[in-house]
Amino acid sequence: MGITQQLLIRSTFLLTACLPLGQANALTHYQSGITDSEWLLSGDIFSCSLTHPVPHYGEGHFIKEAGEPMKFILQPQNEKLGPGQVYIISQAPDWSPGMKPETLEILPYPGYGLTVEVGGRVAERMLSSLDRGRHPVVAGTAWENTRETVEVGLSNINFAPAYNEFRRCLAGLLPVNYDQIARTAALFPVNGVDLSDRIKSRLDLVALYVSSDPSVEYIYIDGHTDVIGSRRDNRELSKVRAEKITAYLLDKGVPAEKIISRYHGERYPAIASNTPAGRERNRRVTIRLEKMDGN
Repeated sequence: MGITQQLLIRSTFLLTACLPLGQANALTHYQSGITDSEWLLSGDIFSCSLTHPVPHYGEGHFIKEAGEPMKFILQPQNEKLGPGQVYIISQAPDWSPGMKPETLEILPYPGYGLTVEVGGRVAERMLSSLDRGRHPVVAGTAWENTRETVEVGLSNINFAPAYNEFRRCLAGLLPVNYDQIARTAALFPVNGVDLSDRIKSRLDLVALYVSSDPSVEYIYIDGHTDVIGSRRDNRELSKVRAEKITAYLLDKGVPAEKIISRYHGERYPAIASNTPAGRERNRRVTIRLEKMDGN
């Protein structure tokens, strides 16, 4: 009978175990107490982190990077959890003994002192659980004894004020990160040079990111066409397209000295232009950001 069928109850912590019944002979529980429970906030417009030290175990981190889902990382100081399955469970507060634990996730864990990481909806539910006064617990078998359960609990003591600041940090995150915005291709219809609303929305994000990250040194804007038409006309068409993009970014406040605008006509196709789909892909302007470190 597994954990989903049987939870061992003890007086100090309502949830124990993630071992099958008959195997769990011992329990080691790591969790901060009333006097040493800390939630530490760090962040900027690129990333927000809420860190919770777990005495004698390691740290739990809720991390939200610009443009990415929330994630939770449990970082051990050494090998305490052994290989097998780990269970992430929302435990009821001590003052509500009648409330049942909620299993949020079950995932494989290789051991070896590696991190336990979950993202998206599970991490969000862990935060919501803490906000409701519950205790998320990560539980698995012990490294040195497969008949022992290891639980790592996140205390909700002192959580509320730190969580309020964390949410303020989240509200100030950029909508995209560098990896998401560093490469952009704006596509155009046949002989088209006007910027669509979709292109403008993307360029708005480029301008916002560049204004927020001083490490972006250059923006390369390269105009292209398909193979239809003369080379001379195509070169002029690619120039007009690149100039349209450049003008829009300048109007949005991007410094002119950061922009390097070029045009190539049909010379550098993204893919073969022998199909309508290929020609559509080649009627483009690429926008590439480059940081000072060359990344």
